[in-house]
Amino acid sequence: MSCIGTAGHVDHGKSALVQALTGIDPDRLAEEKARGMTIDLGFAWLTLPHGREVSIIDVPGHEDFIKNMLAGVGGIDAALLVVAADEGIMPQTREHLAILDLLRVSQGVVALTKADLVDDEWLELVREEIAELIRPTTLAQASILPVSAYTGKGLPQLLAELERLLDSSEERQDIARPRLPIDRVFTLTGFGTVVTGTLLDGSFRLGQEIEILPGRQRTRIRGLQMHKQSIESTGPGHRVAINLPNISRSDLKRGDVVTLPGQLRSTVLLDARISLLADAERSLTHNTQVEFYCGSQEIPARVRLLDTEELMPGESAWVQLRFSRPAVAARRDAFVLRIPSPSFTIGGGEVIDVRPRYHRRFQRPILEALERLRHGLPEELVLVALDRRTHASNSGNTGGTSPKVRPTIEGYDLAEVARLANLAEDVTGQVLKSLLLEGRVRHIRAKGAPVSGTDDIGEEKAGLWFARSAWDAFVEESVRLVASYHRQYPLREGFSKEEWRSRLHLTPRQATELFAVLVDDGVMEAVALSEEALLIEATRRSTGLIRLPGFQPTFTPEQRRQVDALEQAFRRQPYGPPVRAEAEKIAEPEVIAALIGQGTLVKLGEDVLFLRTTYDEAVSRLTAYLRAHGTMTAAEARDALGTSRKYVLPLLEHLDLMRVTKRVGDVRQLASEPKQSIS
Repeated sequence: MSCIGTAGHVDHGKSALVQALTGIDPDRLAEEKARGMTIDLGFAWLTLPHGREVSIIDVPGHEDFIKNMLAGVGGIDAALLVVAADEGIMPQTREHLAILDLLRVSQGVVALTKADLVDDEWLELVREEIAELIRPTTLAQASILPVSAYTGKGLPQLLAELERLLDSSEERQDIARPRLPIDRVFTLTGFGTVVTGTLLDGSFRLGQEIEILPGRQRTRIRGLQMHKQSIESTGPGHRVAINLPNISRSDLKRGDVVTLPGQLRSTVLLDARISLLADAERSLTHNTQVEFYCGSQEIPARVRLLDTEELMPGESAWVQLRFSRPAVAARRDAFVLRIPSPSFTIGGGEVIDVRPRYHRRFQRPILEALERLRHGLPEELVLVALDRRTHASNSGNTGGTSPKVRPTIEGYDLAEVARLANLAEDVTGQVLKSLLLEGRVRHIRAKGAPVSGTDDIGEEKAGLWFARSAWDAFVEESVRLVASYHRQYPLREGFSKEEWRSRLHLTPRQATELFAVLVDDGVMEAVALSEEALLIEATRRSTGLIRLPGFQPTFTPEQRRQVDALEQAFRRQPYGPPVRAEAEKIAEPEVIAALIGQGTLVKLGEDVLFLRTTYDEAVSRLTAYLRAHGTMTAAEARDALGTSRKYVLPLLEHLDLMRVTKRVGDVRQLASEPKQSIS
């Protein structure tokens, strides 16, 4: 199945030619029939002499309806450029041809209509004029055939040429990612909502669950039709009507895209390569407002020039397009740009990245990455899709709202890599397997365990893929953060895992999975906490501490002398030791924190510290009292230890926290058999 689209100036006979070829009047609207002028898209079909079925999209030629024309030509295989022999080239002939050129439509025929109204000499002059016009375009090799819809002259030759072109053209690519840009929405009594469009990149079948973007409505395909005939399935390049249950007509519009759930995403930002028409009426400056036409979409956008201050007619540039509402596109999609007022076509281009980060302008690494993505082999496309660090920017946003902070590293599942690289999943899987064996990518299982190079990719679709360069940069940054902390605080046990997660902009789940891999790789280790420390950390909802393997806090000789002096002061009055402020006059706060972390000192509250030996002795004496008496008041605990309320109340609260005791009213009871030393 192939799809042909008409193009050409108003009143040059496009609809009449379609009707002469197919027997179908493509003008559907009463207003079109009354005015004798096509206003919106029309549809027809025919079978070529050797049996090939062809769909035809008839477009309006009047400049007021150029938006409708653009909605119809996005998915065509060949163009039927119509020029009236009695008038020759007119303004919309030029604009429609420019649009076909921008959309890279390389197959086509020029039909010189109304050939019965002119003599041969005039016909030859018009033919030469058209040949010169199309020479610099993608239709340079198009045949120019005189025809008459009224007399039938030249129609057999036209059909034969169309068949020759379509037979020699490449089959539409099926990459198992079907998408149908909607160009018409209507309702039928007894059926409900129906949408039509030209199917791209994959196949649909009856009963299949589908998603409609950008609104993300979900439903199933209740009916499929092609040329008013019910079908079970359909492939790329077909004109299709889809019956959608449980979806209101008012919820859909031209420009929406029917696809499979999760296969495409809408975006308000994309990277592209654009070119201005050589005869464009003006240049393009940074942040110019344009209208973006892709598929059947029409969306206002701003053009951010990435490598030039001003783009002149006939020149090309790298840009970021920022949309006023979500767009749906895929890499390699061609598009057209128009200036909204006064309305005219200024240029167009090719989508390069549908999930970019916000870019600062004039950044060489970004431009080089875009160039690789534009021309790369499958391996390069996959690697660029995985390694998106060069697309990041934390400054230079002149577009208004600040971009969201991105994680230091992002992993993608197989389906997402295929989407970003615009490759079929099976091709992407083979590329990833090859890159894995070469050590150029990293694969992480869903549970966080690393995958060896011999693992079968087919069993690991749920895992995450990382470019090796991005992974190595992530590891380097992780080590740098923790090593810097060790240098700054050499007496502390480790770096807060939550702080590490936050600094690298990871989600809690990402942090858990990726840290597990770092531990398996011997790059990091978790600080082993005592049972006492674990209970305290749990009350703070902390995720613990991490450190570099082999790191141990080490006291300097001066700090060692401070430790000795502090221990002597605590031993002189075991149950009436110096409070925190007094202890910090003997030793540095970092030394005291280190002793607490090592378990030499036990922190009972904000101000009260006990030596570990004193604490263990206190636990032993108080539990012995409770076994003998069953309950214990604070005063009884004070007397049992020979201390004061200043020390005994924090001690009892600590024992409650450690589940040695439990408070019942004003007394304590044993909660469980305590452990004498937790170090």
